[in-house]
Amino acid sequence: MDHDSKIAGKIKTQMSRFAHKICFGFQKPAKKFMVQMLYGIQASKDVKLSNICRSLNEQIPLIKTEARLSRNVGKQDLTERINGNLVADGATRVNHDTVIALDLSDLDKPYAKKMEHLALVRDGSTGEPRSNGYWLLEVLGADVEGEDLIPLYGELYSQEARDFRSENSQILGAVDRVMEGVGTRGIWAIPVDIRSVIAPVNIIVYIMAIWICRDKCIC
Repeated sequence: MDHDSKIAGKIKTQMSRFAHKICFGFQKPAKKFMVQMLYGIQASKDVKLSNICRSLNEQIPLIKTEARLSRNVGKQDLTERINGNLVADGATRVNHDTVIALDLSDLDKPYAKKMEHLALVRDGSTGEPRSNGYWLLEVLGADVEGEDLIPLYGELYSQEARDFRSENSQILGAVDRVMEGVGTRGIWAIPVDIRSVIAPVNIIVYIMAIWICRDKCIC
């Protein structure tokens, strides 16, 4: 039991350190919320709020913990500010040989009925409609000779959201945001099927792009 407690404490410390980096400039309640959510998801291996609350083991009634986290979840979207802090922190670890990979994926939510802006996502291999869910856009840095990954950008989006313009806009927005931090450093690895989207951007002038061949349908 002592051993488990030490491991839990170590994980919580690491999560806290990471959360404070991505929440730089946030108010204290927001920072506490991020630390608890990151730790809770990791500890419970679940994203259900009730299970996250149980994993926190607070010395107050569970319903109070759940009400607090639920209230914070319902506040304004923190994606933009978190991505800004991710780029600022990650850029210090990006050099000219770092591979910067842009990836488009999806989060499948086949049983969800009431989540906002659920959209049809497609199977990346076949292009066939699969189920409701969200699209996922990520940018990660990686050292060719190392094992560490550097998170630089992450966003869930839906074509059903009111402010959605196009997938091209999402991709270009992510590239621009990362380049604001890393500049011309790094070697970009971009799926071949979105080559035409990125081509007009200065990214092609400044850095070498590696086109990764993948069978993926981009809608």
